[in-house]
Formats: sequence, structure tokens, C-alpha cells
Amino acid sequence: MSETARRKDDQALSAPNPGGNVWPRQSCPAFTPRSSAAEKTCWYCVYADFHLDKPRALDVGVCYYPKKQSKQEGTKE
Repeated sequence: MSETARRKDDQALSAPNPGGNVWPRQSCPAFTPRSSAAEKTCWYCVYADFHLDKPRALDVGVCYYPKKQSKQEGTKE
């Protein structure tokens, strides 16, 4: 496999994956960096949980990007 080829798990996401798995080299258009982020990948995203505050970080994290709300949920009539 060439260095430029990427595994499916490392390819950029077309949209956030709330509740789904994210890999360290993935990135998405809704990326928001953690404080002092070194790279623009999910590993450094504030919405990704790789258990960085635990003794051992995870290889695969979970995306906690806020889910879309329908327009009718916020209106009362």
C-alpha cells in the first residue's frame, strides 16, 4: 500500500458522525479543535472522545457532535 493511500477508517468524513466511531487520522468539516490542537484531525476535535483523560487512550473514539434538531422542536404554536 502506498503512503498516499489511506484506509477507509482514516479518510476524511463528509459530515460529522454523531454517536459513531471516529479514528485518529479522520477529520470532518465540523472540526473544532481542543485547546492547543496540533492537527486538524478527530483526535484533536472537542467532539471526539478518545478517553484522553484516562490512563490509556483509545485508538477508536466516539463522535459527540450535537445532533441536528428539527425546526419544529423549538417552536410553540
